[in-house]
Amino acid sequence: MMQVRTFQGGYDNNLSYLIWCDQTRVAALIDASVEVNPIWDVILEEELLLDKILITHSHRDHISFLNDILDFKPLAKLYGYHDLAYQLKIEQFHGVHDYDVISIGKHLLTVLHTPGHLSDCLCFWHPNLKMIFTGDTMFVGRTGRTIDPDSNIFHLYNSIYKKLLTLNPSTIVYPGHHYGFQKSISIVENIRLSNFFNCNSFEEFKIVMAKFEHGRGK
Repeated sequence: MMQVRTFQGGYDNNLSYLIWCDQTRVAALIDASVEVNPIWDVILEEELLLDKILITHSHRDHISFLNDILDFKPLAKLYGYHDLAYQLKIEQFHGVHDYDVISIGKHLLTVLHTPGHLSDCLCFWHPNLKMIFTGDTMFVGRTGRTIDPDSNIFHLYNSIYKKLLTLNPSTIVYPGHHYGFQKSISIVENIRLSNFFNCNSFEEFKIVMAKFEHGRGK
């Protein structure tokens, strides 16, 4: 099995995930969003080898503790969308593309490029275990926002409706922030609970998104 340990903190109820292979004890950290000491405590307690750091996207809150992590494990390999290479300028950076595969011990994660919230957004999907780490593309109850200059609502619509919602409905979503009534959720439950995931067209999706942003301004 692959174990998942969730850590909450950072700037805005961020969630980082420590995942590891039971058999090999090889581990990866998804997003460097929270203070490193609790994560390192688990790594030591479970006798893990932190081999990789996976970055869902380049917003500062998701990489704010990256240098701290690398201070603990300077040889850990860093994975993110290939366009991030120029921004991070870290020697051990590995740029990935849509549908690349990343090994975590004996487990394989499939990279899904899901632009919209940002152009470099990635999700990390374990199809066999039916789990996906979605960063800021999909939360419990809603999608990510498209207010950044690098955002694109049409790309987000395609990422949600042509990629994430086509996965096995029982797939568990592990988002990049704790914005909902619980930290994780199945895709089918997200569809059942939220109109963000029940749109019949891009135009309808735009209306749902606009109503959400208008509500935040009240």
